[in-house]
Amino acid sequence: ATTIPERLSETGCVDPDDPTLPAAGLIPYRPNAPFWSDGADKGRWLALPDATTIALTSAGDFDFPPGAVLVKNFRRQDRLIETRLFMRHPDGVWAGYTYAWNEAQTDAIRVTGGALDDGSTGPWLFPSEAECLQCHTAAAGRSLGLEIAQLNGDLLYPQSGRTANQLLTLDAIEVLEPALPADPATLPALPDPFGTAALEQRARAYLHTNCSGCHRPGGPTPSSMDLRYDVALSATATCDVAGITGSDLGIANARLLSPGDPGRSLIWLRMGLRDANAMPPIGSLVVDEDGLALISAWIAGLEGCD
Repeated sequence: ATTIPERLSETGCVDPDDPTLPAAGLIPYRPNAPFWSDGADKGRWLALPDATTIALTSAGDFDFPPGAVLVKNFRRQDRLIETRLFMRHPDGVWAGYTYAWNEAQTDAIRVTGGALDDGSTGPWLFPSEAECLQCHTAAAGRSLGLEIAQLNGDLLYPQSGRTANQLLTLDAIEVLEPALPADPATLPALPDPFGTAALEQRARAYLHTNCSGCHRPGGPTPSSMDLRYDVALSATATCDVAGITGSDLGIANARLLSPGDPGRSLIWLRMGLRDANAMPPIGSLVVDEDGLALISAWIAGLEGCD
């Protein structure tokens, strides 16, 4: 069995002389529509075993080879709090591991079974191994945020100092199989939820990132909601649809999404909670106020379900 090191500096995923930096050979990436992580700033890298490639699925998702590792750093107030490793083991099974940074910012120690830390930057949840897989669902291909529509955007690459399209970069270093099917300008691209695209596009991108990992066909929820970006609103099973019995928060005539009325829309209402009715149900202690305002504005402006 693979032994997971207790110290981040011993994992091979970071520079052993400066664990705040990725190991040589790791590839940085950034999704167009980042996931809400309680206000943390994130750095992200992917690592592939030698002579392996990422399979592009027909749905535009990235299917990573055994041995691949995804690395994510979380910072608040410019201090590293946590580093998460998401690894596809040689048997093909995915597993998540998390490390808590020490006060001196010299190394991070593995946290097993999850933990709540009242650190200097505020309360912070370290996920358990089981919770990693609750969000990184099989239905979403396990690796969230790594798909054509999310990586179809520019990134400043620290190694070269150059800004380039992430898909073109991955294609150029020959880690995509098959090769990129078309020019990125003709491929799907999620907008930044807080950028300059149309309100509906930004709202749907936010829901895609933060909700569709579970809320999609084959997902782990009792609901049939499908909140993926490219699904028409009328096909999401949310618009003017009643919630599951007992989930209406005591609101008369509540709907999953009530056009023109955020106050009767359970999707929006549950985003603003951090109790047993909260969405997401795990992994967050802090409401995303900007996300809440975005979804409220979008719902308020809807005149119907078409």
